[in-house]
Amino acid sequence: MYLAMAMDGNTLESKVSQQFETGKYLLVVDTTNLIVSAIENCHDFSAESLAQKVIDLNCEGIITGAISDPQAFEILADACITRFLGSGKTGMEALDLMKKRDLKLIRNIEGTDGCGGDHDHHH
Repeated sequence: MYLAMAMDGNTLESKVSQQFETGKYLLVVDTTNLIVSAIENCHDFSAESLAQKVIDLNCEGIITGAISDPQAFEILADACITRFLGSGKTGMEALDLMKKRDLKLIRNIEGTDGCGGDHDHHH
């Protein structure tokens, strides 16, 4: 599967950015072989266009910091993209934790994993 990662640098040794919108790079990782393509997040990307990019690249999930832009959050949520909170970890650590199901999910704009209902999250 393809996974997007909002990162401070362009490799999996870099740290996951604290915030989706401020990541310097959007990494797309093929989780079957860990092949990474990096997209530089130039300042001409709005948070919404960055979110749209994740969808256009067929990513099923994203590892990021907080997503504070409500529209970007809605775009990702509406596309059923699983949102994992990995800020402060390296890309490799975050991927590892995700595989073990140890990364928190970002279920709402506050970045907590609390949830209005107690419905199951999508896999």
